[in-house]
Amino acid sequence: MNAKCGHMDRAARLFEEMPKRDLVSYCSMMEGMGIHGSGSEAVRLFERMVEEGIVPDSVAFTVILKVCSQAKLVEDGLRYFELMRNEYCIVASPDHYSCVVSLLCRSGKLKEAYDLIKAMPVEPHASAWGSVLGGCSVHGDSEIAEVVARRLFELEPQSAGNYVLLSNMYAALDRWADVALVRDKMKENGIKKISGRSWTGR
Repeated sequence: MNAKCGHMDRAARLFEEMPKRDLVSYCSMMEGMGIHGSGSEAVRLFERMVEEGIVPDSVAFTVILKVCSQAKLVEDGLRYFELMRNEYCIVASPDHYSCVVSLLCRSGKLKEAYDLIKAMPVEPHASAWGSVLGGCSVHGDSEIAEVVARRLFELEPQSAGNYVLLSNMYAALDRWADVALVRDKMKENGIKKISGRSWTGR
C-alpha cells in the first residue's frame, strides 16, 4: 500500500525489514516502482525475487510487463514475455498481450504491435487496439490507424475517444476532408464528444 501511494522510501524500508518476503510483497513493490517512474529498479527487483527462489506466476508477469511498458523498457519487456511462455510455461492472457502491445506502441514500434495483435490466439481486448490507435495518433501512422479504428468502432461503437484520436491524427496530417468525415460519422451515430477532450482543427 505504501508503494502504491508513493511513500517509496517507507515502503522500501518495510520491505527490507520483512523477515520473509513473498510473491505478493515483491509484486506490490514492483508495481509501486513502476507507477513512480522507477522501472529499471523494478526489473532489478524482479531478478532478485527469482534469485531468492520465488517463482513468478501469471500476475507477477503482468506486473513486470506493465512496468516495462510504463518505462519503455522494450528489450526487458520482450524478454520477460518470452521467459514467461517458454521457461515458466505460462499461457499468455489477453492482459499479458495488452501490456506488450502497449510497450511496443509507447516505443513507436507500431507495425510490431499490430502484427502481435493479429497473431494473438485469443480475442484482443479493446484496450490493446486502443493502444495501437493511440500510438498511431502520436506517430502519424494513418495506414495502420484506419484498420485499427474500424475494429475499435466495432468493439466500442459508442466510444467518442476513438473517434477523437483518429480525427486528431488526420488533423495533424492536414487531412481535413477525413477530419470532417470522422465528425460526420460521430453525428450520424449520435456520439457526443467527451467533455475535456479537444478536437484538433482549424
